[in-house]
Amino acid sequence: MDSTILTVLSFIGSMIPVVTVIVKLNGTITKLNTTIQVLNKQMEKSEKDRESIHKQVNEHETRISILENEMKG
Repeated sequence: MDSTILTVLSFIGSMIPVVTVIVKLNGTITKLNTTIQVLNKQMEKSEKDRESIHKQVNEHETRISILENEMKG
């Protein structure tokens, strides 16, 4: 009887560090997932901003080309 109780208690005692590591790992994975989601949203926003900037640059290039042609001709 005593040996069974000691065996169970020692098993529980040996599992505590394992469970602690698993809980910490789970928390870290959750934080990483949140960070990845935030980064994905920021990248999408940056992509839209870059597209807008490229459109503006193209418009300016067109204007400059027109002005250069007018000055030549």
